[in-house]
Amino acid sequence: MVILGFLRSLSILFLTAVASVATYLAGQVTRSRSAPERVMGWWGRSFVRLGGWRVRVEGMGGLPAGGAVLVSNHQSLVDIPLLLAAFPRPVKFIAKRELGEIPLFGKAMAAAGNLFVDREDPRDTVQMLRDAGARLRGGELLVVFPEGTRSMDGSIGEFKPGAFFLAQRSGAPVVPVYIDGGNRALPKGSLRFRPADLLVRVLPPLSGEEGAGGTKERIMASVRERILAARGAEAAGAARAGPPFPEAGGGARGRGKENG
Repeated sequence: MVILGFLRSLSILFLTAVASVATYLAGQVTRSRSAPERVMGWWGRSFVRLGGWRVRVEGMGGLPAGGAVLVSNHQSLVDIPLLLAAFPRPVKFIAKRELGEIPLFGKAMAAAGNLFVDREDPRDTVQMLRDAGARLRGGELLVVFPEGTRSMDGSIGEFKPGAFFLAQRSGAPVVPVYIDGGNRALPKGSLRFRPADLLVRVLPPLSGEEGAGGTKERIMASVRERILAARGAEAAGAARAGPPFPEAGGGARGRGKENG
C-alpha cells in the first residue's frame, strides 16, 4: 500500500510538472487564456484520475448561469484540481501571492487567468478587486478560500473577512461550496497520496439579504453557517455508513469541532 501510494505520488508530481509547462507555453503561443484554461482543466481531471479517488459532485444544477463568487472551505492541495475537475465550466482561483511564486506551477496558474493577491499590500488588494470584478461581469466563476490556510483534520477554521470584500463590492451571486476528503487524500505536510472519497457539494446561492448588497460580515456569517451545516450533515451520514477506507485511518477525526 505504501509503495502504491509512493508511485501514485510520483505520477501526480510528474503530471503536474508537465501540465505546468504545457499551460505556460500555451499562453505564450496563443496569447490568450482559453488554451491554458483548457490545459489546466485537463490537469485537474487527470490529477483526480491518477489519485484513484471516488468523487461525488452534488448541487451543480443550482449554479448561476453568469459570474459568481464560489466560497469554499480548504482542506488540501488536492482542492484545486478537484474543483477544476468537478465544475462543468472553468473556474479561476484567487490565491495568496506565494502560490504564484512556485516555480512552473505559479506561471501556469497565472497563464490560465488565476489571480494572486498580497494580503499585506492594500494597493495589491485594490488591483485584485478591480480585476476580479471585471472577470465576474464577464461571466467567470471565481473561487476564494476564506480560511486562508488548509485544515489539518477537515474542521472548518475561522473565515477571514477580507475574502468577502469581493462578494460585497461586486454584487455577483455568492455560492457556498463544501468540499470534503482532501485532508485524507493528501494530509497537510505530506507528499504521499492516500485512498479517499472526495465530495464537492455546491450549496444554494445566498439570498439578496445575505449576499449582494449585504455587509461583508453578514455574507461571511451566512456562508460559514451553510458550510458548517453541510459538514454536519455529511458527518452524520458518514457515521451511519461507517468509514469507507479503514486502512487510511483517521477518516472521522476532528469532526464536531466547529461550534459556528
